[in-house]
Amino acid sequence: MSLNIIIKGGKRSGGMSGEEMAQYLAKKVDRQAEQEKAGYKQRALAARKYGQSVGGGKNFRAVRSVDLVTYMRHELERPGCMSDPEYSKSFAKSNEETVIGS
Repeated sequence: MSLNIIIKGGKRSGGMSGEEMAQYLAKKVDRQAEQEKAGYKQRALAARKYGQSVGGGKNFRAVRSVDLVTYMRHELERPGCMSDPEYSKSFAKSNEETVIGS
C-alpha cells in the first residue's frame, strides 16, 4: 500500500480545497486497504502452510507465520507493534489462521 503526494505549488490542485483533498486521499487509502485485505485469508493460509513445512528443528520452534503484506501494513500503521509481546498475542487471537501448532 503506497501513497504518493506531490505538491507543485500554486492553485494547480484542480480547484480542490484542503478538506476536499483530505477526503479524496482518505477514500483512496480506504480503497487500497480493501484491496489488500481482499486476498488476506489465502495469503495467511499459504504462509502458515509454508511455516509448518519449515518445522524448526532443535534450535527454534515456529509459532506464527504472517505474510509480508500483512506484516508491513501493521508495521507501517503502528511501528514496532509486531515486536511487542502484548500486540503479538492480541494479533494471534484475532488471526487464528497465522498460528502454527499450539
